[in-house]
Amino acid sequence: MSLRSRVLVAIALVLCINAALGAGLAVVRAHAALRAELGAALQGAERSVRGAVQSHAVPAPDLPRLVRGYDGDRHLRALLLAPGGGQVLRSAPFTPAHAAPGWFSTLVDPRLEAVRIAAPGGAAIRLEPAPGADLADAWLNFADLLAVLSFACLLGCGLVYLLIGEALKPLVDLAESLRRIGAGDYQIRVDEGGVSEVASIARAFNLMAGQLASMRSRNRLLEDQLLRLQDEERADLARDLHDDIGPYLFAVNVDAAMIPQLAASGRAQAIADQVRAIQAHVAHMQGRVRDILGRLRPTRVVELGFVPAIQDLVEFWRGRSPEIDFAMAVEVDESRLADEIREAAYRVVQEGLSNAVRHGRPSEVRVLVRDDGSGELLVEVRDNGSAAAAGAGRAPGFGITGMKERVALAGGTLDIARGRGWAVTARLPTGRRRRARQKATA
Repeated sequence: MSLRSRVLVAIALVLCINAALGAGLAVVRAHAALRAELGAALQGAERSVRGAVQSHAVPAPDLPRLVRGYDGDRHLRALLLAPGGGQVLRSAPFTPAHAAPGWFSTLVDPRLEAVRIAAPGGAAIRLEPAPGADLADAWLNFADLLAVLSFACLLGCGLVYLLIGEALKPLVDLAESLRRIGAGDYQIRVDEGGVSEVASIARAFNLMAGQLASMRSRNRLLEDQLLRLQDEERADLARDLHDDIGPYLFAVNVDAAMIPQLAASGRAQAIADQVRAIQAHVAHMQGRVRDILGRLRPTRVVELGFVPAIQDLVEFWRGRSPEIDFAMAVEVDESRLADEIREAAYRVVQEGLSNAVRHGRPSEVRVLVRDDGSGELLVEVRDNGSAAAAGAGRAPGFGITGMKERVALAGGTLDIARGRGWAVTARLPTGRRRRARQKATA
């Protein structure tokens, strides 16, 4: 059952109950009013007849005339009884054009007792209520009340039906908009008009749609940046393989090709020199391969430990860029650091050094990792490179976005400031501060 139907049924039920209560109250009041009116009529007639009979104002021959005097009465019926109790004459009360239904008469008729008045000569006059006309009037009033209540119920239900339909119409549009959101149309918006409750839902929906559209835009930007980063990494790997590995492979090939010639001429010492040269070339290539693998997957944090891994990272860039002055200060007890904190700190240093060397063209790079004494690990990479060369004003790259996400997952904060060069500063929780944050999150 729809919401409109449920509300309409509930309101119709309330209106019907109210109408039934109103009708019941009307029946009770009609019964009381009829009882009072018929009782008053009986008392008045009894006094009048009893006074006339006892004062002998009406002799026995005139008793039929007294009874006929009640013809057409709306409340009473008079009967003349013979001395033996038989009915001699009966008045004809007023007969309404439309009698009340039997069930209504049963509910409303007060059923008052008849009054017997002795007359001269052993005769008697019996006065009994004749509620037919009063019941007919009460029924007409009750029918009018029922008609008004029924019309009010129908009118109320109709108005509620229209009002609820109008109020719920935005929800129908909202449901269709949600379907389109599910299909990927994040540009859809709904009207924020209507009742306040529906308007607040519409505002929340439009806010959600805007955020989803913004997230999709950021995701597309990140996908594009990731693809560009992958292309850059592939280009870097190809360049490293070509520039570092390729020449040594060529040298190994040349040295190996000379060994048969030297062997044919019996130059054993020269062969040994060639073999040592090949071994040196292979050792160099192994080192370069380890460097490349370290860039692809930083296992040094686990294999070497946090502090040696940072030192190895700085040495790697110092070897590739000897013209840059690298300085490092690591003042931390790594046994107090959780694995995810060490990994996040290593990533910040790795990305900060990479951005500084590859984009900023600095002459100095400073790396600082220390416990600041307040339960936070301070990780800072600062350089004096050119902001213009580093792409100041451009949207953050995938590496910076990755740093922010990794630091946020570790419960820390990341700040990137531009001054004389760039400063990447991360604060990561350690020790009690980290446990407190975890309890607060839980």
